[in-house]
Amino acid sequence: MLGCSNGGRQALQSAQMFPDDFDGIISGSSTNDFNHHMDWSGRMYVLTGADSSDSKFLSYDDWVIVHDEVLAQCDEPLDGVADGIIEDSTICDFNATKLTCTDGQTDGCLTYEQTSTVWNVFSQLYDQDGTLLYPRLAPGAELYASTNGVLHGVQGHVTDWFGDGFNNTSFDPSTLSQTEYTLADDDDELHGKVSSFNSDLSAFQAAGKKLIMYHGLMDPAVSAEASQRYYLNVARDMDLDHTGLDEFLRFFRISGMYHCTGGIGAWAFGQNINAQNGTGNVITDIMNWVENGEAPDTMTGTKFVNDDPTQGVQMERHHCRFPYRTTYSGSGDSTDADNWSCELINDWQECGVY
Repeated sequence: MLGCSNGGRQALQSAQMFPDDFDGIISGSSTNDFNHHMDWSGRMYVLTGADSSDSKFLSYDDWVIVHDEVLAQCDEPLDGVADGIIEDSTICDFNATKLTCTDGQTDGCLTYEQTSTVWNVFSQLYDQDGTLLYPRLAPGAELYASTNGVLHGVQGHVTDWFGDGFNNTSFDPSTLSQTEYTLADDDDELHGKVSSFNSDLSAFQAAGKKLIMYHGLMDPAVSAEASQRYYLNVARDMDLDHTGLDEFLRFFRISGMYHCTGGIGAWAFGQNINAQNGTGNVITDIMNWVENGEAPDTMTGTKFVNDDPTQGVQMERHHCRFPYRTTYSGSGDSTDADNWSCELINDWQECGVY
């Protein structure tokens, strides 16, 4: 089974609830923890406002300023290459204070209220008791998020979820609060169970099945940190280290990829089942794992010139399975995948999901 976005959530749901259905599953950019994902999506409108009439709102040009500062703090300083791609955004502890205009400054900076919006966008969502509901938007994803509706205006699926779900077609998304978060959880527990966040995969493991997860770190629609959080929850709740998880679950973080496909990084690895396949192919990977016992250690992604395979290869990257971090050697052409290696993150159980 191969699915991405809500299809990725359905793929996880299959592994969690129907472990005998598929021998191999590929779950991409999953909307797992769906209830809280919808809370998070709706919260963005509350945080950012509708348009420029709201003093806390940021225009596209404002988000360009934010994005440039994110790269200044977390691109080359963290991964050693100034290419616009943050190799591991989960360790980007972004300081938005530097964005605020100083006395007399009017260009290339933000107001205090706009800076507060940025802090909020890059913060986790908690319930009223302080329990984490959903992680932050990953730094680096903000610019694309500002063009696809996540940080500009109301997202239609949010209105559908909270309006139609509660039989309230006049629902006002600007009023979204902890009350709706709690009601959605209660309603899902009673009737839906669409959350797909059950971290007990013991039946799937016992049946000898295999699961590949991947998520683009520049995903503007679904926080990439939600997939990493799910992996960490499986490790914790099944009491397994990464070597134990490697037997049936492998998670790949795809730097520079947007939601499911596209992006400025090496994003093509056969996930959309068409001719845009580079060196790597995730479908071949799951087949080899299931049929031959050959599990993938890396996912080789390709970035074609202008995303057109007929124009040649712009770059390749061996994306490492978590909890390994894709690491530049420090020398050589950074677009050559062989100049990157996989290094184990020593404290991966606490790995920077803010």
